[in-house]
Amino acid sequence: MKRKKEKIEKKVEQLLEQQVDEDNKDDDEQEGGGSSGISDENKQIEKLQKQAERIEKFLKENAPKIGKQGREIRSNVTDNESAMMVSSHGTLQGYNGQALVDSKHQVIVHGGAFGSGEDEHYLIGPMLDGAKENMRSIGKGEDYFAGKTFTADSNYHSPTNLKKCDKEHLDAYVPDKRFRNRDPKFEDGKRRRRRKRKRFSLDDFHYDEATDQYRCPDGKTLRLNTKRAVVDGVVYRRYLANRDECETCELKAKCLQGKNIKGRLLNVPVGSVPGHLTKLMAAKIDTEQGRRVYDQRAGIVEPVFANIRFQKSMDRFTLRGKIKVNVQWLLYCMIHNIGKILRYGPRYGFT
Repeated sequence: MKRKKEKIEKKVEQLLEQQVDEDNKDDDEQEGGGSSGISDENKQIEKLQKQAERIEKFLKENAPKIGKQGREIRSNVTDNESAMMVSSHGTLQGYNGQALVDSKHQVIVHGGAFGSGEDEHYLIGPMLDGAKENMRSIGKGEDYFAGKTFTADSNYHSPTNLKKCDKEHLDAYVPDKRFRNRDPKFEDGKRRRRRKRKRFSLDDFHYDEATDQYRCPDGKTLRLNTKRAVVDGVVYRRYLANRDECETCELKAKCLQGKNIKGRLLNVPVGSVPGHLTKLMAAKIDTEQGRRVYDQRAGIVEPVFANIRFQKSMDRFTLRGKIKVNVQWLLYCMIHNIGKILRYGPRYGFT
């Protein structure tokens, strides 16, 4: 936010300098709309100055916004409780409506609106706690959800969420983002991607046991960079190539991805961490039962969001501030549940 304020102030200085230059020109050079141009510049300067003052006031009244990882994240002057959200329409500033849904009648057990772009990695905790509170209010015990089947998509896969599921004794199915690469159902798609572009894999590198080094397809050396790195429960040894050699390599297009890469990094799996929740979850999801249970998730929760968005016309939040947005989201969740009561209530004695 400070950088944005500095950029605005720099732009104001440039416009003022430009206006001074215009004022110093001869009158005959300013004929044909010169005064109108200066007037437009004055309006632009006034607008930028107001923006800078607004940002300065915001910085005085608000502390830096710190994310879950402990690092400062981008603030927003209009609604600082909102966040940048990645959606099918691109990156938007806003909130994310969440719902915990039962599988029998698709009743929303708990809902909430959250304003953090990385919320999914931490959301299972507050959603389960809210659902437990709702269950206590109707006389259910503290361990009501123990042993219940729980599914969530791969965006919710994180150590924090998995620990919460384990603590609550849930039969949880929360796959990692690479689970489809291991699923035979998606093998045809993987073949198409491989035909499109093949990147060098570990099998394309030759290991020299005497020197503990790898050689790439172009004959360059990758030296040991990290003896032990743990990612999702898998223990790796990491080997790194020389950056200068990679930048001038003719095979770079088949080896490197992205920009600002120091050099080819080769992760060599050498073991796993016993009892690691991520590794245990991956093994659970990869079983026949795990895939069958997880496949039911889309048919349980996605129709609920489709109903709220398209049938109830809630395709965007119209308020600002987390409290107001949360109330708006919960109202639509209640309307959804009222429809379920009208549909299924008579079966259970509700009239």
